Amino acid sequence: MEKLAIFGGSPVRTKPYLSHVTTGGEEKQAVMKVMDRGILSEYEGTNNQYFMGGLEVQALEKEWAAFFGVKYALAVNSATSGLFAAAGACGFGPGDEVIATPFTMSATPSAILAYNAIPVFADVDPVTFNLDPDDVERKITPRTKAIYVVHIFGHPAPMDHIMAIAKKHGLKVVEDAAQSPMAKFGDKYTGGLGDLGVFSLNCNKHIQCGEGGIVTTNDDTLAERVALIRNHAEAVINSGRKFDSLVSMLGWNR
Repeated sequence: MEKLAIFGGSPVRTKPYLSHVTTGGEEKQAVMKVMDRGILSEYEGTNNQYFMGGLEVQALEKEWAAFFGVKYALAVNSATSGLFAAAGACGFGPGDEVIATPFTMSATPSAILAYNAIPVFADVDPVTFNLDPDDVERKITPRTKAIYVVHIFGHPAPMDHIMAIAKKHGLKVVEDAAQSPMAKFGDKYTGGLGDLGVFSLNCNKHIQCGEGGIVTTNDDTLAERVALIRNHAEAVINSGRKFDSLVSMLGWNR
């Protein structure tokens, strides 16, 4: 075998790859529609018709929920923000433990730490690089609150085993589906198998908006908590609902 280029061999390619541009006339037309209207964002922090964002945001959420087969899809300004909002929606707090994979971007454990919870890393499968369910269960203690699952490289984690463990121990499951939009486990898309799913619309992802993210869930209360957290949680008092707990309802501009 010829020596690899990194070790002094001849490189296979000498020219850089061309940029892969995924935006075109359709995207430009959509942007100009907003520009012509003159209102770039219709979010307001008060409990009114603008609390859930503008027409385009809500249209995206509706289409996303329908395509991925979930009850709710909530747009955020990044998948990192989505992971943070999911942590708050689950009510993480000081002393709570959340099992996560060490084979992920820093945003995954950072979201846990932001609410003063403790990320507990479980081993990954050496073939798929996804969480090893057996080690997840070994890491569970009375302080464990949830499991943060990352579907790495577009390959779904073993969700049947993980969801069974979560049900057995009464844990929430948050799916980091930033790398797995439209990947399926069985007949369901990733991001719709756990209690909450988080997708990325970053410029390096399959579906890109430059930046952005989507949080999905089928749970009414979790959806409302995410919606409040992403918009400062200013409307939490007059939202019309009585929450069992206001823990971690500190809001952000997501």
